[in-house]
Amino acid sequence: MEEQIRDLFPMVAALEQWKSDRESELLRNQLPDNFNIEQLGDCRIVREIARGGMGVVFEARQGTLDRRVAVKLLPWRISMVPQRWESFQREAQTFAKLKHANIVPIFSFGRHDDFAYYVMQYVDGVSLSHVITELRDHPAVSFGNLVKEASGDAREDDVAGSGANRGLKRNSWKQFARIAVQVAQALRHAHRQGVLHNDVKPANLLIDASARVWVTDFGLAEELDAAKDDERITGTLRYMPPERFEGRSDETSDIYSLGVTLFELVTREPAFDGSDRSELLTEIAAGNLRPPRDIDPDIPTALEAIILKATSLQADERYLTAGDFASDLLRFINGEKVRAKPRRKWFPGFGRKG
Repeated sequence: MEEQIRDLFPMVAALEQWKSDRESELLRNQLPDNFNIEQLGDCRIVREIARGGMGVVFEARQGTLDRRVAVKLLPWRISMVPQRWESFQREAQTFAKLKHANIVPIFSFGRHDDFAYYVMQYVDGVSLSHVITELRDHPAVSFGNLVKEASGDAREDDVAGSGANRGLKRNSWKQFARIAVQVAQALRHAHRQGVLHNDVKPANLLIDASARVWVTDFGLAEELDAAKDDERITGTLRYMPPERFEGRSDETSDIYSLGVTLFELVTREPAFDGSDRSELLTEIAAGNLRPPRDIDPDIPTALEAIILKATSLQADERYLTAGDFASDLLRFINGEKVRAKPRRKWFPGFGRKG
């Protein structure tokens, strides 16, 4: 597979750059600095809370019950890219099938003028990417304080769950594992429903003040059966498993992406640090992931073993299900022997067959 991926490098790099340039151009043309929208369906817009390449998220109040919700508005005009509306409807319906304590639920979706949107539960939290950034700059972080800074109205006494861990230190190894367990359990549920996330990364994981993790943005989710023949290259490259370069993905692809995310949480450094697309493609395809303990020797050997198994270059050497991944993380948390084997020696292509 490595030789095939290497042959694909020029095409993949060109496709990624073309896609990025085309989408950036489209978004620049269609995404105004301010959306002059007061109402979306039965939702009254309160404020804009986030925006990115795939949409704008608003805080809103829904219906006669005045329920606090989040509304994601896609930036494309449907009349200009009608295929996006069809794709959006399929993805929203896929997302709506997922009912799990660690998955942000979607309530409804619709159209406003020439834009599409969907309504989901409002999560008073911050992204894991923000938490990682804060840990780089500070020896410890408080989820409650981060949420307060982000929303301006979260209160510690509103947080449910006495005894819940509400912060992290740089050596909070078991707490890091607990975060990953919640994501793995959410992915297990999604996979059992026949749904892949296909874009697991820190930016798509929210943490509230009680340390509860919420998986969001299944906007790149695909039905498992459909993913087998999908030749599109989507997702965020730094967290993308090598088989995605060939247009393949399955449950172990999400496991790999979660492993790379856990690597970044534990070390506060990206697993692959290539400065451009070509370098990243080369590093990912070769399996040049640095062992976490080479970055921080204080990382427990068992936790490193779990991360390296989840991010193995060969899919069949990873955890085969998200449930298996969660179980090994729980063994580590409980001080039990984990199934993942500690590394004996690291070399480029760790986990490669032959």
